[in-house]
Amino acid sequence: MQVPSNILSLKKRITAEINANFAAHTPAESCLLLDSTGPSFTRQYIVLNAIGLERLQAFKEIHAFSGSVYALFGFLAFTTGRNRVSVDSLCHPDAEKVFRDQHHIGAFSGVRSIAKLMTGQSAFKSIEPLLASLEYMFGDFVDQPFSQFGSNIHIYLAKSKDQPLLVLSNNANCSPELEELRSMPVKYIIAMAANVPFVYGGVQSGTPYFDPVYTKHYLSTLKQITSTDRQTLISTPWRSGKKENRHYLNCFPSGNARWQMLKDFSRLVSGRRNIAWSRDIYTAFRHPA
Repeated sequence: MQVPSNILSLKKRITAEINANFAAHTPAESCLLLDSTGPSFTRQYIVLNAIGLERLQAFKEIHAFSGSVYALFGFLAFTTGRNRVSVDSLCHPDAEKVFRDQHHIGAFSGVRSIAKLMTGQSAFKSIEPLLASLEYMFGDFVDQPFSQFGSNIHIYLAKSKDQPLLVLSNNANCSPELEELRSMPVKYIIAMAANVPFVYGGVQSGTPYFDPVYTKHYLSTLKQITSTDRQTLISTPWRSGKKENRHYLNCFPSGNARWQMLKDFSRLVSGRRNIAWSRDIYTAFRHPA
């Protein structure tokens, strides 16, 4: 697969920064924060593969938002050999057609989705396309209950745009309301975390939680997570560099991240081809460092 120079530069920069970070700080004394990346959650595979499974599991805490929750559990499946579809198959430029077909049925589905957005409706009726993609790629791996995963993992969900965010974990940090979700197959947790209201409908029957990025408490929660005295590695599209005990790792290539996300959202909603996902997977797992 042909990889653009800016994506290769991104991988080189990410790898160098992560190696420098771990030369000074061990995972056991650090936290990892995986910020939202919009539909471009596959960029987090480049970050996660540079970290590696052993170091990932050793982090004192992992905090994940939105589509990065998808990337986190996807990475765990890929690196433990529990994926249903091979990485090599997903690296093919035509692999994304499966995901387009899971979102769009019929020749005019993209037009209908755009029309819905223009009239204040969500592009798709539910989180079913997200569930279908998870089942397709990861099979019974995502049928495991959340309780089977590490106690260092913290997933953030929203119930209302005005209420504080809720956190799901297998430790004392878990919001009491979410404790019952520990027994739920993790695919539902992932899909709700990535349930962008204007795309998948937000809160509705059978789907009580949604993507916390679309609430007024999102930014304050990020600040709260990073306000401790622990070293924190933050993978985000919005910032680079170090400040006090925080290392910001920009997981997007050069350019306007907001514009890149907007283009990916438009491709998703309109049913247009988007090879960026397969290219990111190839860059993360198959292209030499």
